[in-house]
Amino acid sequence: MTFAPWFAALGTVDRVPFAEAAERYGACAPDGLDDTNSDCFGDDLDEVLVHRGTVHHAGDLVIASETHQPVCHGGDCGIHVLDGDLTVDGTLVFTEWDQANVLIVTGDLRVGNLLVEDEAHLYVGGALRVEGLLVAGLSHGGMLAVAGETTAEACLCAGPVREPMVLFGSLPTHPREPDRMVDLTGVDQARLVRPELLDASGRWADRAKTRTALLEGRPVLRHTGLRAEDAGRL
Repeated sequence: MTFAPWFAALGTVDRVPFAEAAERYGACAPDGLDDTNSDCFGDDLDEVLVHRGTVHHAGDLVIASETHQPVCHGGDCGIHVLDGDLTVDGTLVFTEWDQANVLIVTGDLRVGNLLVEDEAHLYVGGALRVEGLLVAGLSHGGMLAVAGETTAEACLCAGPVREPMVLFGSLPTHPREPDRMVDLTGVDQARLVRPELLDASGRWADRAKTRTALLEGRPVLRHTGLRAEDAGRL
């Protein structure tokens, strides 16, 4: 499902003047909504679309443009605010091209696994709670920003982008075992990721293969529950 139909299906969506939305929700964005409007939309946005209330999605949720162009399908590209908590029982995949849509969750985001890809922008004003794996497969045009705490079994940067735009309010921690190493971005992926999920170079996790594995409930990593001293041996 592409972004605009998914957001419209949530229910009542209010069109909030941009200045009002920037004041109300700007704290959820790393540099405020004015900066997001400038960087992603050339200051062209006059309003922000807002759905108020908690959203619960049973199963996996894939929000993705299928081409390298913004695909709105009669909807609205722009900044979308879910003013509340979002829970996805399965894997959440958010893929976007040409910075067409920004999703802001003002409360907590709870997911089974999370994959944010390409030029998607996902801002979380509360905590990010990932039961399993958090994968950032972002280009330099995308961003994941979390204002509150982040918990996950592991966080991985898929692909060769050396400086992914992933901003955490605090270092990610394991939900149950605080001595576990969660951020695996600097660990050699050729030794970390299961060999069938590596790209053609054999050096990086392949995003498409990783996405399929997550949605099929298959493991992505060779090792789980790494401690800091384990990483140096990989």
